[in-house]
Amino acid sequence: MIFEVDHLSLTYDQHPQPVLKDINLNVAQGDSVLVLGPSGSGKSSLVHCLTGLYPEELDGTMTGTVKIAGKDACTYKPGEAAKKVGVVFQDPETQFCMLTVEEEVAFGLENLAVPPSQMQDLIEQALSWVGLEQYKKEKIHVLSGGQKQKLALACTLVMEPDVLILDEPTANLDPVSAREFIEILSEIKRKRKLTLVVIEHRLEGWLSLLTRVIVLEKDGHMFSEGPLLKNLKTYGPTLMKEGVWLPYSARTAMALGWKGKLPLSIDEYVSLPIPLPAPEIKKPATEGTLLSANNVAWKEVLHNIHLDIHPEEWVAVVGANGSGKSSLSKLLAGIIKPSNGDVAFKGRSITRWKEKLLRREIGYVFQNPEHQFITDSVFEEVSYSLKEREMDEQETKEIVRKTLLLCQLEGLEHSHPFLLSQGQKRRLSVATMLVLDVNLLILDEPTFGQDAGSTESLMQILKEKHDQGTSIIMITHDMELVDRFATRTIVIQEGGIQWDGPTEELWEIESLEDYHLETPPRLQLTSSRDAKERTHVFS
Repeated sequence: MIFEVDHLSLTYDQHPQPVLKDINLNVAQGDSVLVLGPSGSGKSSLVHCLTGLYPEELDGTMTGTVKIAGKDACTYKPGEAAKKVGVVFQDPETQFCMLTVEEEVAFGLENLAVPPSQMQDLIEQALSWVGLEQYKKEKIHVLSGGQKQKLALACTLVMEPDVLILDEPTANLDPVSAREFIEILSEIKRKRKLTLVVIEHRLEGWLSLLTRVIVLEKDGHMFSEGPLLKNLKTYGPTLMKEGVWLPYSARTAMALGWKGKLPLSIDEYVSLPIPLPAPEIKKPATEGTLLSANNVAWKEVLHNIHLDIHPEEWVAVVGANGSGKSSLSKLLAGIIKPSNGDVAFKGRSITRWKEKLLRREIGYVFQNPEHQFITDSVFEEVSYSLKEREMDEQETKEIVRKTLLLCQLEGLEHSHPFLLSQGQKRRLSVATMLVLDVNLLILDEPTFGQDAGSTESLMQILKEKHDQGTSIIMITHDMELVDRFATRTIVIQEGGIQWDGPTEELWEIESLEDYHLETPPRLQLTSSRDAKERTHVFS
C-alpha cells in the first residue's frame, strides 16, 4: 500500500471542532483516487497528512496513524517523504522559493543531487509537458495564476515521484489548458504507472482518469468510498445536497426532475428522454457610460485597449492563462496605472479620483484572496469598510452577520482569515465587497475553489446585486457561468481585445478553441441532441 490511514482525526488550535474525524482508508500503488467534499470538509488537511507535513507542521492535535509506503509518516525525516510523494498545493505560490521559472524547476533536481549536465534536458522536458517552455527565463511573480499552477506541476513531475497529489489542479486553468493538463497526467500515468490522488470540485474531464472516490462530509467524517462512477450514480442527490459538484449532465437532469438513471456525460444525457435546459433570462444594460478605457496600455502586458462599460451591465472577461485578464481588471479598478492612455470612471479620469472616494464606487475582489486581507479576524475583515464609513456599530454588526450567513461563513467570526480553507478565504474576499453599495464590482475568479452549493449561493448574491443596479465585471474560466449570467463577453488574447459582444453571439464563432475557450455545457447538450435527432432521421 502507498497510503494506510487508520482512525485519523485532526483538530486545529484555532478551531474547537475536529476538521477530520476517524478517517480510515487505503490507497494502493497505481490507484487513481478522487477526493470529493464540500468546501471546508478537510480535503486539503487530509493532503497535509498524506504528504507527511502533519503532524510535524501542525498547530493542533492529530490522532491515529498515517503510513506512507509502509512507514509511519511521523518517522520520516524532513523532506524524506517528498522523494516518494509529490504534491501540487491548492495555492501554488506557497511552494515556490526561487526567482525564475528555470531556477524553480532546477531546485528540486538539485535536492536530488542530479548532475548539472543532465538538468537542462529534464527542465525543458518538464516545462514542455505543461506548455511553459517559452517562459523558462521568466520571473515567477509575473506569471498568471494559471501559469503558476502549471509551473508547480512541472516542478513536481521533474522529480519523478511514485505518487502525485493534486489539490484543485485545474481551478485556475482556462478550459483548453485544463483539458491538456488532464491529458498530460493520463499520458504520464500510462507510461510510469503513477499513483494519483486528486482533490477537485469540477469533475468534467476527470471521469475517465480517476476510478475511485473518497467523499468527505462537512463535519470531517468520510461519507463514502469506492468506485467513482458507481458512487456518483448511487449517491448523486445526496452529494448535491452536501454541496458536491456533479457533472453538468447529472446536475441538470436532477434540476429538471429526472428520476431515472443519472447521466454523467453529455452522450448519456441526450440518449435519455430528458428535456433540454432553457437559457437564463438576463437583465439588459442601460444606456450611458459608467467606465471607459481609451487606447490603454500597461508595460508589455496590455496594448491598445478600447472599451466602454455601461450601467447595470454584467461583463465576463475570458481568455487563455497569461493573456492579461487580471492586469486589465486592475487597470479598470484603478489599482495599477496605465503606461499609456486613460481610464475614466463616470467621465472623470481615475487618476483624478481620491483613493478613498474611488473605493466607495468600485469594489475589487483579487484572484488571490490573501492579497486583500488586512485584519486579524473574519468579522473585522467584513466590517472594516463599514467602520471606515463611520456606520453605527449595531447596524454594522447586523450587516456583517447577514453577509457572513449569505456567504456560509457563520461561526467563523473570530477566526483569522489566513487560517480558513481556500474556499472559505474566497468567500470572505467576496463578502468584504458585498457589504459595500458600489456602482461597479470587479471580481477575478470569484468562484475559485468553491463547491457547488457555495458557487450557486455566491452567484445568486451577485445576481441580486446586479438586479439592484450594480454593474459587474467578472473574470472567469467557467463557461457555464458566462453562459448563465453575462450579458456581454470580452475575449482577451495576447494583451489585446480580440472579441467583444453579446455573450450569446460568442458561442457562434468558430475560433473558440483558438481563444482557449469551449462551448458551455448547455449548448453542448443542445448540439448533441440535434445531431442525434438528425442521425435518427437519416438512418
